[in-house]
Amino acid sequence: MPFSDALMLIESGIYNKDLNHNFWFNKRFSKTIREKLLRIAKDFITDSKVTVDIDDIQLTGSLANYNYNKHSDLDVHILLDFSKINDDSALVKQALDGKRFIWNLRHNIVLRDHEVELYFQDTKEPHIASGLYSILENEWLTEPTYDPPNVDIRDVNKKASSLVDLIKHLKHEISLNDCPIQAKVLHKFGKRLKSKIGKMRTEGLQREGEFSIENLAFKQLRNNGAIGLLIDLITKSYEQIYSEHTVADKTDDSSFMSFFNKDNKKGPRQQKWGTGGGRLHQNILPDMHKTDASLNTKIETLRERPGKLVLSQADVNYCTDKYKVDIDANLRRDNPKQLGTSGIRLYYDPTLNAFVIEK
Repeated sequence: MPFSDALMLIESGIYNKDLNHNFWFNKRFSKTIREKLLRIAKDFITDSKVTVDIDDIQLTGSLANYNYNKHSDLDVHILLDFSKINDDSALVKQALDGKRFIWNLRHNIVLRDHEVELYFQDTKEPHIASGLYSILENEWLTEPTYDPPNVDIRDVNKKASSLVDLIKHLKHEISLNDCPIQAKVLHKFGKRLKSKIGKMRTEGLQREGEFSIENLAFKQLRNNGAIGLLIDLITKSYEQIYSEHTVADKTDDSSFMSFFNKDNKKGPRQQKWGTGGGRLHQNILPDMHKTDASLNTKIETLRERPGKLVLSQADVNYCTDKYKVDIDANLRRDNPKQLGTSGIRLYYDPTLNAFVIEK
């Protein structure tokens, strides 16, 4: 690519001439940082009560490449075979994500101005990266090559700015709103916008990889706090729909309640409603960093479509508070707790080392 274009990428912070000097010298990883990351990973594994063998501990992401910036995390992936824990790998992933949520809730580790992010990854899951380093073996698995991408930063800025304008408009409308009907409209708009940004990033990654305009625009939105603001606005608009101080309390909700009671011949169902609360992590991808604000919806879904869902500790606390359930040491699948009149059971699954709700 022309030198002027490469210089523009470097000056914009999208690409760098060298690997981050805080962690690398002549492409050799800092001994001090490596030892710290290994100790942190060991504590994370121990606290998560993972007893199966660890296949590798790897550093990936932008700090193992030339496309880092001041917001980049040290992405540390702990590889293990999920099937050695339980045959249902999807459930194992949810359980381990819950463990990760608890860890990040209790710890905020920063090494040389960059946060440490820990992940459990199934060894069988394909992971393609242009920079991948084994912290455990202290060697490159995929050594990155300095090759500035052909990207026009103006296109990235234009796409990101158009989405920021939509988020700002949503914030303005929510600040003026005290009507639950309008709040529903704004809530749906916020969720559609969040979905649009997620799809934009996914399509860009699939088509052109990490240096696609869409992925770079997503990173810009994440780094400037726009995505975090959007998720907060979605939560706030949801709260406005059901908060008691809104005019919703003055409306006739008989038709609404009749929908839920149409199969209940004994009379109205005594149900207490809540919002789920909490903020979500600013990443679009699911990572369970915060309380799941859609838990109520998931519980209602289980009413109609039986199944089970692994809970994070925050959601366990929410369920026990909302449904006044006392958890004891003997809580198992054959001795569950009922969540009110929902027909949904809460129990502890020792094979997953996690709590589950099931119908």
